[in-house]
Amino acid sequence: MTEASAQLGWERLWREQGCDLDLEQPRPEVVELLPRLRAEGRSRVLDLGCGLGRHLLTLAAEGFQAYGSDISPAAVAMCRRRLEETGLPGEVVHADMRALPFGRDAFDAVIAWNVVYHATLEDLLRAVEGVRESLRDGGYFLATFISVNDSSYASALEGLASGEVERLEPDTFVWAGDVRTDKALPHHYTTEQELRGRILRGFRILSLRENRRDWPEFEREPRFSAHWAVLARKEPRAAQAGEAEHVKGKTATGPQTWPENTTPTKSR
Repeated sequence: MTEASAQLGWERLWREQGCDLDLEQPRPEVVELLPRLRAEGRSRVLDLGCGLGRHLLTLAAEGFQAYGSDISPAAVAMCRRRLEETGLPGEVVHADMRALPFGRDAFDAVIAWNVVYHATLEDLLRAVEGVRESLRDGGYFLATFISVNDSSYASALEGLASGEVERLEPDTFVWAGDVRTDKALPHHYTTEQELRGRILRGFRILSLRENRRDWPEFEREPRFSAHWAVLARKEPRAAQAGEAEHVKGKTATGPQTWPENTTPTKSR
């Protein structure tokens, strides 16, 4: 997907559905990360794909050096307006997640909630590599990835036969005719094995769990969301090669009390 088409997709969603919405509460996972950052003296944080700004504003209100980026000009304008209205400091830039403009070693943490999986695998890998480059050694990456166990994955397989869904590559689908949700954008569905073995190379995984939420509004057919929630740290460059074998296949450690996912895919 080109930058222009990705921008158009998100711009339509935020203009038609998002920019008049009230902010949702920040994710508990984000809130729980903040004391750890403070304890380590880490203050510069990027909200990647900041959307309407719920995590950006939380970071600014908590005294962090808050930065946001989004591919949608409407989302960028909304976040800037909300920072101005609240009197909170922060910087928001218009940027593609695959080409972050901040340079190397710019941040102590990057948050990407329901963002990076809206891509082909190649673009997802480019985005995650960009995050890794932008993080300082030991910096944190808190992100979500949509799981192959999400009920929309099975729906995508069914939609292939009817022509409603196009498979761009293995485990990456797009609902070309969808005009109500983010499904018109590519969705790459992933597994724990792919996350550990390929996507999160160069990171040490602190916590990895699959959060599920039932969608009771779909009465005729049971549906649920399933997203991997990941907290990882950037390994020092000299240690990355040696640590890869040590991390591979090990059970994730760290906080395992994160609540079930309570936000829809579009919510950022």
